[in-house]
Amino acid sequence: MQRKRPLRPVANIETRLWARLRALNLQGYRFRRRAPFRTFILPFAEHEKLLAIDILDGEPGRAASPNIVRDRLLAEAGYTVLRFWRSEANVLALMQAIRQALEDRSPPASC
Repeated sequence: MQRKRPLRPVANIETRLWARLRALNLQGYRFRRRAPFRTFILPFAEHEKLLAIDILDGEPGRAASPNIVRDRLLAEAGYTVLRFWRSEANVLALMQAIRQALEDRSPPASC
């Protein structure tokens, strides 16, 4: 009896988002996955633009219990944190929000 090859695993939202963020690295941004920040690990971060991206478990509308200490430390360091719900994650919509946040954090171009 011949063994069948296992099916290719379905990419989860983090894997799909990471593939898109790596493409932004070619445009001059430097995103890191599982990026260290003090004693915490950020799912995705662009340290130069001070942007952190968090993917939350659960359902939209439910009260999430974010890490209050981490959020305060990030805010004190000047980071903007984008949070997205895993259940509502649409990679194209996430990328649009991330690009907008990067543009908002960029200094205006001088003429």
